[in-house]
Amino acid sequence: MGRRKKDFLSEMEYIDGITIIDTSGTILFSVKFNPRFHPEIVDDEEVIGKKLFEVFTNLDQESSTLTKAMELAKPINKKRQAIKDVSGTKIDTMNCSLPIKTNGRVIGAIEISKDITKYKEQSNHVMELDLNSQWFDNRNVMAEHLGPDKARYTLDDIVTNNGEMKELKFFIKKIASGTAPVFIHGETGTGKELFAHAIHNAGDRARAPFITQNCAAIPENLLESILFGTTKGSFTGAHDQPGLFEVAEGGTIFLDEINSMPLNLQAKLLRVLQDGYVRRLGDAKERKVNTRIISASNASPKKCVKEGYLRQDIYYRLCVLDIHIPPLRDRKEDIPLLLNFFINKYNQSLDKNINNVSKDVYHFLANYNWPGNIRELEHLIEYAMNIIDKSDDTIEIEHIAHRLREMTEVEQEEISLTIQPLKEVISKIEKTLIRKAIKETEGNVSAAARLLEIPRQTLQRKLQDYQII
Repeated sequence: MGRRKKDFLSEMEYIDGITIIDTSGTILFSVKFNPRFHPEIVDDEEVIGKKLFEVFTNLDQESSTLTKAMELAKPINKKRQAIKDVSGTKIDTMNCSLPIKTNGRVIGAIEISKDITKYKEQSNHVMELDLNSQWFDNRNVMAEHLGPDKARYTLDDIVTNNGEMKELKFFIKKIASGTAPVFIHGETGTGKELFAHAIHNAGDRARAPFITQNCAAIPENLLESILFGTTKGSFTGAHDQPGLFEVAEGGTIFLDEINSMPLNLQAKLLRVLQDGYVRRLGDAKERKVNTRIISASNASPKKCVKEGYLRQDIYYRLCVLDIHIPPLRDRKEDIPLLLNFFINKYNQSLDKNINNVSKDVYHFLANYNWPGNIRELEHLIEYAMNIIDKSDDTIEIEHIAHRLREMTEVEQEEISLTIQPLKEVISKIEKTLIRKAIKETEGNVSAAARLLEIPRQTLQRKLQDYQII
């Protein structure tokens, strides 16, 4: 711990202020080498004895790193905080806040601060994140109380600013309480299971079981017994056992990768869809079930039929209601929201304190094609959050550089990521993305600039620098 504190202080190079408070929030000691740190107060002695929140009126129990260090009883390193100067202008600080303990009891806190406003304004290299941790905490608490046969996600978990996605959420509200089968399709990693959970939880079946089965993960003979159940003696070692359709009685069964289900088994599924009856393996008796079916595929249902992976007759039964989830590359406006969500998630699970990403990282995220969609984005953030130091608060390009090779080799021009200056790596990525954008827009610079979300003049300059056209 002492080593980490020393490293942090050496990184600060110099400090602009020191503050000590007790558990009541009273300022016991204050030295500010930067006069901008005291709103309407210049003399440090005038601060002694005042309440912290009286002096820094824009802070409160949640936003103050001093009170947070006391509350958590542990150091908070390299944490950004905003205060106000004499004129009311916001000052950005980087703080190191530590609890003061005696006999294991917290009696106060000390904070060392550095004014980073001018550096932030000069470099403008970070994108601050809007982390709604209270919502995230509540959602996690709710998930912990759900059993294995309960849907974990709701419509609120589908975070989006995309118009098409918002229409899908509205559509789900309309169909959620119905009984008609739903077919969800979209590329790998777009969140098909998330949508299935949300449909179940938005309807009248929310308190009933929600059962998930991946049809590609189980051999054909075993899948039949899992879905429809078995009777004693139907095969060696068989017992009277209900299938998933019976287990999900009154609720929902989600059949993922339905296009991987063998065609002869699809014929047996058709019977359930038509009449609502199941017959256990080896049994002569039929059982009536009240189970809604949601199925999913990474290809459109019509394509599955055309390529022989889905029976024509079952297509009409499964696709009464059809939902197509757009890929992430067609909803880039959702990247900031998803970025906030995943960083918040791994801040909590990995005990990290990330609240920014560098402009270079965000530029890559916003312009990458995301063949693996949201799952690929989450894996990248999880990777960065695992290797980033606990004292850091910003994801920089070096934290994901190792992953750039495998992520960008799907592009037409492979980018080599051997050991080399990071600026060269970024330039190669940028060059590849610009060439791809120019090709897709057939040389239309204005359209390519809109695709890359940069000013036309900036793109024009980069085209000249890279000698692309």
